[in-house]
Amino acid sequence: MSDLDPVAGIKTDSAHSQPLAQRFDCILFDLDGVLYRGSQAIKGASKTIKTLGSLNIGRSFITNNASKTPAQVAAHLRELGMDAAPIDVATSPQAAVQVLEDFVAQGRASARARVYVVGGEGIEWALHDGGFESTRDPEGCQVVMQGFGPLVTWSELAEAAYLVANGALWIATNLDSTFPTDKGIAPGNGSLVNAVAAAAGRGPDGVGGKPAPALLEFALEQSGAHYPLMVGDRYDTDIAGAIAVGIPNLLVLSGVCGPQEVWTSDLRSDYLAEDVTALIETYPDIDLHGDSATCEGAIATLNRADRSANVSGGSMINGLRALEALKWQLLAEGFAGSARGSDIATLVRVEWPDSGLLEGKER
Repeated sequence: MSDLDPVAGIKTDSAHSQPLAQRFDCILFDLDGVLYRGSQAIKGASKTIKTLGSLNIGRSFITNNASKTPAQVAAHLRELGMDAAPIDVATSPQAAVQVLEDFVAQGRASARARVYVVGGEGIEWALHDGGFESTRDPEGCQVVMQGFGPLVTWSELAEAAYLVANGALWIATNLDSTFPTDKGIAPGNGSLVNAVAAAAGRGPDGVGGKPAPALLEFALEQSGAHYPLMVGDRYDTDIAGAIAVGIPNLLVLSGVCGPQEVWTSDLRSDYLAEDVTALIETYPDIDLHGDSATCEGAIATLNRADRSANVSGGSMINGLRALEALKWQLLAEGFAGSARGSDIATLVRVEWPDSGLLEGKER
């Protein structure tokens, strides 16, 4: 859970009768798997963004995807029916450039260094915007900046590896191993970074995107948010990143993570929902009583004798919310010697009407 009180931004005494978003002054959205998947908007995303605008709640669109410039990201969102301007967008290349600026300030890189780019147009734009020289020619480069691009080649990865092995400073825009597309789950920049690391014998010197703090810190400064909420579909980047900078977070199940990932995760999100429409709805209370948790008609109950948890009643998402609350209560008491959330998932067998619900998310 985050250090920041999730309801700190409320200005009335009826927080729980208001839409969840009204507890905050700005919503920070991850994009892939949250607002869209590839060329398709996720159900309810356009309506949610429109409603937030009518409520005068700020929106910041944050992406680890390095393939596009802020203007291109904003244009894609508008094509999908979501109002967005370039100034509302924060990309991992922009954060990576800030990381490079830090290295320059530390004397580990020159402000006049040639930067070899592996990845999409968004990297070149961010470097130019930051006053750095970018190139696709590795000759004489002292810095490598690597990010996602759909046309990245083996040759580019090889040249990056040669430079890194010979001492070049190496900054990755992000380390996402996968990302969701309209066809399914595809390899992300992290998979390609691992390929360079295997050849060069070491990892990057710095990372711009989530869960490293640079991207969210950049977005918070750009948006001027005081009571932000981070919304994402991944524990390893979105939720971990929000926890790293101490802001509340919402995990949605419209992208990479599904019920299985919620049940087995060692991280806990502040809020949990099927998709972003939860932002414009009231968020239900979860009540814990002994070995049972309830959430709007859904009940999760622990049977200590056979180490099983039964979930019944209510909707799938409320059943999952109740089950997750029970999981973290068990962890807090050190149930059967558990030390992590994933230990509870191993120790406790779940009985649910939908027997396949916790078997992993199909894409």
